[in-house]
Amino acid sequence: MLVTIIAIIIITCVVILRVSTSALWASADKQYNQDQAYMLATSMGKSIDDLITHNKINLADYNNTAIPPVPAPSGIPRSSVEVSITPASNASAGYVVTVNATVADASYVYTAYYTQGKSGTYTRQLV
Repeated sequence: MLVTIIAIIIITCVVILRVSTSALWASADKQYNQDQAYMLATSMGKSIDDLITHNKINLADYNNTAIPPVPAPSGIPRSSVEVSITPASNASAGYVVTVNATVADASYVYTAYYTQGKSGTYTRQLV
C-alpha cells in the first residue's frame, strides 16, 4: 500500500513537471519570435532613417505607398517586413514611416515621424 502511494506521488510530480516545462518552453518560443520581430523592424527602420538622413530617399516620392511585404532573411522562417509611408495627420508637412515586421505569430511595429524643412531635407521628429 505504501509503495502504491509513493508511486502515485512520483507519477503526479513527473506529470506536473512535464506540464510546467512545456508551458515554459512555449513562453520562451513566443518571446524569441517577438524579439526577432523587434530586431527586424528596428533594423529596417534604422536603415530607412539613414537613407532619409543622407538624402537618398525623398519621402514625397513614396506618398501613401505601401511597399509590398519583403521576405525576411532565410534564417528566420515564417517572417516578413512591410513598410508604408503616409502623410502625417497633423498640420505639419511631414510623413509617417511605419515598418511592420512579423515572425510566426509575433509582430512589432516601428514608427518614425519626419517633417520637411525649407531646404527640402527631412528631419526625424521625436514624439
